[in-house]
Amino acid sequence: MMCRFYIYSGVPQEDLHRALRLAAERDPYAPGGFQHGDGWGYAVYTMDGSLAYYRSAKAVWRDPHVPPLGLAGLAHARAASKGEPLGLLYAHPFQAQTPDGRIIYVAHNGSVDKKALAEALGLDPKPLSDSWLLALFLAARWGDPEAAVAEAARYVKTALNLAVLEVPGPKAYAYSYYKLPEGPERDLHERYYRLYGVRGEGWSAAVSSSLARHIEAAKEPLEPGRLYVL
Repeated sequence: MMCRFYIYSGVPQEDLHRALRLAAERDPYAPGGFQHGDGWGYAVYTMDGSLAYYRSAKAVWRDPHVPPLGLAGLAHARAASKGEPLGLLYAHPFQAQTPDGRIIYVAHNGSVDKKALAEALGLDPKPLSDSWLLALFLAARWGDPEAAVAEAARYVKTALNLAVLEVPGPKAYAYSYYKLPEGPERDLHERYYRLYGVRGEGWSAAVSSSLARHIEAAKEPLEPGRLYVL
């Protein structure tokens, strides 16, 4: 799955949604100026302590809806993997409940072993996407977030780039892990899957590489295999 996302904590002083729309409509880091037009969505913990959750089957750049600003939030534009289901139900972020009653909202870039995840959860994979199964897998293990993402990494086919918003809290997490092919395309894949940390006064974010091109604030690559709490 070739998707783009951002997640933040604190009130951003950059227009992250504009960066997402621009990167989704034309992504120079993906083959042929690839578009991420298979739906989009967001989860935002708003200023008044409420939760705004939205998903759409529209391409993000064709949808006039704009996420509210909040104390923490994430948004995701999807480009579905070949053979994966399409439509509103499969737009990210996915909502899942932990055993102790917390809610996490999960956005994912990459692909994981759908069949193996479904087997681990005891579920039929057919009506679900790989990322939907991943959200359920993480939620069931979210008592220890670091252990949860480390276990999920065993199922990676291409990448496990994650944005997770946890409520109550809120807490915002970012994680990057990807497998790179050998040969001349290695650098291209790394450039595409790399996540960047962004910092401003009183806020921080993690964004997909092609969003970082449209952001002026200070940024640096995130370390693969490390779970960041923003």
